[in-house]
Amino acid sequence: MKTSIKKLKKRIADLDKANKELMQMRSAEKFEATGRIARTIAHEIRNPLTNINLAVEQLQSELDGNTVGSSEQLLGMIHRNSDRINLLITDLLNSTKFSDLRYQEVPANMLLDQTLELVKDRMLLNRIQVVRHYSEAECRISVDLQRMKIALLNVIVNALEAMEQGDGVLELRTYAAGGKCFLVIRDNGPGIDENALSKVFEPYYTSKVAGAGLGLTTTQNIILNHHGVISLESKKGEGARFTIELESS
Repeated sequence: MKTSIKKLKKRIADLDKANKELMQMRSAEKFEATGRIARTIAHEIRNPLTNINLAVEQLQSELDGNTVGSSEQLLGMIHRNSDRINLLITDLLNSTKFSDLRYQEVPANMLLDQTLELVKDRMLLNRIQVVRHYSEAECRISVDLQRMKIALLNVIVNALEAMEQGDGVLELRTYAAGGKCFLVIRDNGPGIDENALSKVFEPYYTSKVAGAGLGLTTTQNIILNHHGVISLESKKGEGARFTIELESS
């Protein structure tokens, strides 16, 4: 009987592991597809955008000194909005493309602490309590330090913005297992519903009024570029927990 229970538990654990690996593969494939679409869109938009800019510049040079007030304003408006569209395309491309990394070996605990320093004032202002559950055994990872700080900062800022002022608890955890180093960032905010959970890493998806929706897309890009994995677990009313898995060095 005990043997059967052990086999059943092992089977359940194996299925759970296989399911997580499948989800990770789908996430990576989805990100790659998003990158391909972004590059295609960028190419198709930038070609006519270049023609628009050239036409505006030509009109401005021909009408120089003879423009009526309204014409000058309208041409300026076209030029400014063209620049804005170009900037949006650049941001989208940067959030979905892989970049060359400058690796250095750092302790995971130190990496989290240095990232926290970047939002220290905001945490003090919102009276956020930070709880650290760091691994006593040093977990070292080889990363591009500046890019990885950006990745972690996006997650932490999202957590801070989700929590109530004065009641927020930000929990940070590190641990090592199976040659991997795990960094966990958890908040006690309102959580995320199931429908939104599948979209959080998509470009331009955001629940914030003034959000651009590229922060977590950029984070996923950086983690995947490091051959790592990022996952999110959340339920409505139970906060959110991001887990980042990287190779130990």
